[in-house]
Order: sequence, then C-alpha cells, then structure tokens
Amino acid sequence: MGNQVEIVGRCIRCKQLGGHLSGTRPAPCEDRMCVYKSEGMLWQWVRFGWKYRGIHKRPQAEQDWYAERVKYEMELMLEKGLADFFLITSDMVRWAKDHGIPVGPGRGSVAASVVSWLLRITEIDPYRYQGMLFERFLDVSRADPPDIDLDISDDRRHEVHAYLAERYGADCVGTVGNFIRYRGKNSLVDTARVYNIPIAAKEAVASRIVERSGGDSRFDASLEDTAAMFPAAREAFDSFPNLWKAVRLEGNVRGLGVHAAGFIVSNTPLNNICATYNNKGRDILSIDKYDVEYANLLKMDLLGLSTMGMIARCLELAGLSLEDLYAVRDDDPDTLEVFRKGDVTGIFQFEGRATRLVNRDVHPDNFSEVADINALARPGPLFSGTTAEYVEVKHGRRRAESLHSYIDGITGATYGQIIYQEQILQILRDLGGFDWFSVGQIRRIISKKLGEAAFQMSYEQFAQGCLDRHQIPRELSDKIWKRLVTSGTYSFNIAHAVSYSMLAWWTAWLKCHYPVEFYAASLAKEEDKDAAYKLMKDAEAHSIKIVPPILNASHSTWRSVPSLGIVAGWAQIPGIGDVMAQRIEESRWGPDGSKFSSWQDLQRIPGIGPKKVETMQAFATSHDPFMLTFIENRMNEIRGWVRGNRYIPNPTHNGTQLAELKVEERYGADAKKNYGKGPRVVYAGMVKEINYQDAVENRRSRTGEETADIIKSLHRPDLLAYCSIRCYDETEEEVYLRVNRFKFPTLKRIIESIVTNHDVLVCVGKRIAGFGTPVMADRIYVVSPD
Repeated sequence: MGNQVEIVGRCIRCKQLGGHLSGTRPAPCEDRMCVYKSEGMLWQWVRFGWKYRGIHKRPQAEQDWYAERVKYEMELMLEKGLADFFLITSDMVRWAKDHGIPVGPGRGSVAASVVSWLLRITEIDPYRYQGMLFERFLDVSRADPPDIDLDISDDRRHEVHAYLAERYGADCVGTVGNFIRYRGKNSLVDTARVYNIPIAAKEAVASRIVERSGGDSRFDASLEDTAAMFPAAREAFDSFPNLWKAVRLEGNVRGLGVHAAGFIVSNTPLNNICATYNNKGRDILSIDKYDVEYANLLKMDLLGLSTMGMIARCLELAGLSLEDLYAVRDDDPDTLEVFRKGDVTGIFQFEGRATRLVNRDVHPDNFSEVADINALARPGPLFSGTTAEYVEVKHGRRRAESLHSYIDGITGATYGQIIYQEQILQILRDLGGFDWFSVGQIRRIISKKLGEAAFQMSYEQFAQGCLDRHQIPRELSDKIWKRLVTSGTYSFNIAHAVSYSMLAWWTAWLKCHYPVEFYAASLAKEEDKDAAYKLMKDAEAHSIKIVPPILNASHSTWRSVPSLGIVAGWAQIPGIGDVMAQRIEESRWGPDGSKFSSWQDLQRIPGIGPKKVETMQAFATSHDPFMLTFIENRMNEIRGWVRGNRYIPNPTHNGTQLAELKVEERYGADAKKNYGKGPRVVYAGMVKEINYQDAVENRRSRTGEETADIIKSLHRPDLLAYCSIRCYDETEEEVYLRVNRFKFPTLKRIIESIVTNHDVLVCVGKRIAGFGTPVMADRIYVVSPD
C-alpha cells in the first residue's frame, strides 16, 4: 500500500494492535482499563476509511502522500488524547449518512484533515486542495480540542440527537445554551409594550437606528446615539419619557436561548455539571459555549441547515442517493457554467448581492476560483481593494505587486493576493521562521479577531527571521509584515471556503441537471417571501411553469409534476398553515384518501368551512396569485405616467442596464477627487429600505478614531447625516441610491415620506464607482401608485 504506518503506543495487554495500516487486524482490546483501546479502534476506522475512499487504488505516489499525512495527523491526535473525540464524531456522522441524512461536506478548518475525511466526517479530499493546512485545524501548541463544525438536514437533525441520547444515555446528552441580549430594536419593542407607547413613536426611533458590527465599542449604545443624531428620534423619546428605559435595557441579558449547533456529550449526567432546562424534550444547559469550554465538556457542533434539507428533498424527488451527491465531480463543466453565467439564484451563499456581483466580476474558470469568490465577497477584501485587485490581475488589466518570490509562489493561485489565513501562516513559518507555537498564536489572533495590536507584538520576531533565513532587509520585511497585518484582519479560512463552495457546487449541479426538482425543493424550504419570489421568477426564466394549487394534484407544499411544472401546495395559500396543509394532503393522498369532486369537498376536513373554501378557490384560480407580474406591471404603469409628465424626467436605465454601465474604479489620491463623476442617469424603482447613517459614527466604527478628531477633519461638520436607499425593479439587480450629507438636508423630507415596497422613486444622479450598483443622487421624485 505504500508507506507502512506503525501504530503509536501499545501496552502489553493489546500487542495484537501492533502491525501496519494495511492488512487485517484483530478486534481492539476488551480490557476496560486499557488506555489504548480507543486508539486501536481509531486506527481500525482509519483503515476502513482507506479502503472506503479507494486510496489503495490510487497511484503509488499518491498513496505515499496519504500514508505520510495519516501518520502525521494520527500521531498528533493520539498525543493530545483526542481518540474518543474523533471516534464519537465519526460514529455520529457515519450513522447519519448511512441512514440517508445529508451531512454537508464540512465547515471550517476540519476539512484540511485527511483523517477526518477517511473517518467520513468530511467529504473534502485534502489532496485535491493542498493549499489547506492541517495545522490550521490542529497543531502541537493547541491545548483546547479542535472545532468540528458540520451541517445537516434541518428536517432530521432531531434524529441525530435521538441517536446520541440512545447511545450515550439521555441524561448525558444536551444542547448548549445561548444568552440572548437586548439590542436596540427589541429593547424598544419590549419597552413600548410594557408602557403602552404608540407604535408610531417606537418606529420613529427604530427606523433610524444605526447598524453596528459586534466588535464596535458602542455596539450596545445604538439607542443613545440615535437619539443624539436624529431630532425625530429625540422628539419621540422626549414625548414618551418611559421610552428612555429602552436605553438602559440595551446590552443586558434578555433570556436563555438555544445554541444553533452545539450538542454536549458527557460521561456523567449533565445535572452533575450544571442546571438544565427541558425545552420540547431536549435538555438545554444553563451555560453557553464559553463556559462549556471552561468545563472541559465535549461539544459537537451540528448545525441544522435548510440548504441540506432542500438537497435531501431534491434528491428524493430526483430519485438520487446520498452517494450520488457525494460523487459529484468538482470539474463538471455544466456546473461550472452556472457560475460563469451568473445563474446563481438559489445557489447556496452565491445568490446574495455581494457574492453574486463578485462572481460576475471574477467569472470563474474552475472550482478553485469559485472557492476564492467565497473569500473575496467578504467586507474586508471588498473594502480594502483586494477583491478589485484580484479581478484586475485575473483578467490581465494589471500586474500583481511582487514582494518576494516565495510569496509569489504562495499567492500564485490567487493572483498575487493574500486572501486566506493559511497563506499568512505559511509565510510566517517559511519566510519568517516561526515555529508552530508562534504560528498558533497568530492563528488565534486571526480567528478571534484580536486586532492589529496583538498582531504587532510578533513583528520583531518576523523581521529577524526574514533576515536570518532569506537575507531580506528590514525595509522589505516591514512592507511584507504590513501586508500580512492588513490581510489578517479579514483573511478567510481556505478549508471553510472550499467546504462551503462545494455545498454551493452541489446546489448548482442539482440546478443544471435536475432543474424542476431543484426549484420544487427550494421553494418548499424557502420561508422568506422575497427569496421565494426570486426563485419563482428564476424558474420561469428557465422555462419552468409555476402552477397555482390544483385540487387533485397539489400536496402539502410545492411538488414537481410531470407535464405541468412546479405545482404549489396547500401551504402556499394565504391563511393555510403547515398543519392544515398536511391534513388536506392526508385526506387526498393518505391510505383512505380519494379524489375531490369539487372544491366544496374540502369542507370534510376539520377546520375548513365554506368561507375558507371560497378564499382558497379564489386564490388558486386567480390570474396571478403569486404576483409574478406585479412589479413589472407597476413599473410599466409608472414609466408610462412619467412620460406624460413634463415635470419629472424620463427614466434612462433599469437595474440591469445600470449594472452593465461600467465606471472606472479610482484608487489612492484620485479616488476622492473623482468620486461622483460618473455618467448621468435617471433611474426608477420601488424602495426596499432606507438606511440612515452618520458620517462621524461610520468613520469612527471603521477606523477607531476619536469623535473630536473626526469632526475637526470634516468639511461642514454641521452636516453629518446621510442615507442609502435600496431600490429594485423588474430586473434582478438592486440599485443603491446614495444621498450624501450635503444633499441630505434638502431631500430629507422627501425621503422620510417614502412608503417602502409601495412608492416608486425616480432619481436623477450619476452612476458612480463602487461595489454593487450605486448611484449618487442629485434629485429625487416620489410617485405614489395610488
């Protein structure tokens, strides 16, 4: 089989565990006191995985690589006493997969582990993506257990919990608690409810709350700052003084919730460790994930993901197995074309605005570039210019800056850009001479986002290492270090990027090879109305019919029906919940079910009367029950009205045309000078939301500067408020109208009068450079369809 891998550690009782990775082996030692029993079992499972994955059929050079890697990983795992951890996790995942429960390819750094792949914990083969570092997952300096995060079908996650409870004892298995805190909006909601404060007063504040990231030092002071920034909000507080109590609530604990993913498996009853609370048959620990780590409990992160539930449903409709899914190749040309064409509606994590636009600009040529898009679509690389640089270099419009030949080798596949944490760790180790302990410290700084100051403490060690190992002068090592620090604040984990891109790849594969089943499954799982609307429009764009509920063809939810298309279920009728929809399905499709001769037959189902039948029939037989033509009709109506109105300019571009209107991106000194100098456009669209912002607050949260220093540097510091208006039309492109702080005072009353998702806004402005499809607003007209 290639290299022979000896087992690490044996005792006199289990000498039979000796031998090589190849060949057969007796059962593990049955002595309960044998400390090597788990280790022997783990080796057995790894050997099984070797054959299951077909490594013995690979070329000899590949077998040698896998054997060395297995030896390296297992030595470290066993040295740290993690045999039970991997056995329990592997047992759980294998049971789920063997029972047809879809488990994702992986999540986070665990995908870099060959042993985890052989144990069937992950579905990512590290040999194919050798930029991943096992040390990002587990290194010699790491004292805490590594994180293994996995995604599972949300419909069947409870089955895995039941399996763990049966295997290890119900009193030893529980779910991690989560402390829910008061934030700006829920503080307002609770305060207004208790003190009977009018909804209008509450909304006057809620609609103006400045959104902040979790790391912001004023994260828990958004209401206080909103009152100071917006007179309308301050007026609401002053008119109803009890509303000020919401300011005191913000940041405090509101209650105990349930962690989204964390299962606990203990070798003693959980009540011996902490109090537990029963919630719908599950024991919820009274401690959160931080205290779980302190208590040295085994936490298994298994997130119920709706996308996995959608995949399970799609596989069922298409008559496919889990093995068919896991066998999908990452070089399938039809799947790649989905990303190249930008046909990403319904594709996991690619249908969002940021990722969709980055995907369009990158225009990926292979799966690796699809994974890069996942990393490039994050705020850090977007706002730092790394994403734009990657695109420019890839398409030959610019040459990548070369800092050192070694760095060029590490970043060659990412067009000279440092976008992954693993790239930083490799540079630190091989260029700066860091040992794994020092690399581990940097890993923690990056993963826990401890900031530039913590990063900077290792600069001298890096500079000296560069000089000693590669004769790199201090000036150049300083430049390289600054690049690493900047990238470290936003760089992504390549193992996670590959894992989640594989999940996106699976959904794209299903979309292009089984489109009807894909849309039916996606719609059945989608709870967001806007997302469901986009899916229906996208299905129609692919010549797939969206059919309203049919009396004798519909099930409880969406279903693909040959010759008809995708038929809506009973749950898609307003006022019909999941329970009632299930009753109707059982009445029609159950063991004793029979055809309905008319809509009135629905009255035989408890809870459905004549009025309900009349409403259901009216919806199912209406011309456009899902309003798929509503936006297009409204926009055409408003455009026609505007053409006959000499006071409002005629629209010149829709969303798609604006997106295709290229504006040169300027950097450095030219960026500010040329901002807002794009081509003149007139855009008409419906308003989705209005985001009010403050110039000082925005800059302070990004840079950490003091408020007084920011105000001193501003021209016209008396004008601080501005806003962004998110608009949409019948196209897929959303448009962001930027109203700067100089225009905001004159447009403020018009903007505040807008009724979202109702009014149509006509904007005269300039298409400007920047991410997405932004327009710098000069004039705004609001047209009410009423």
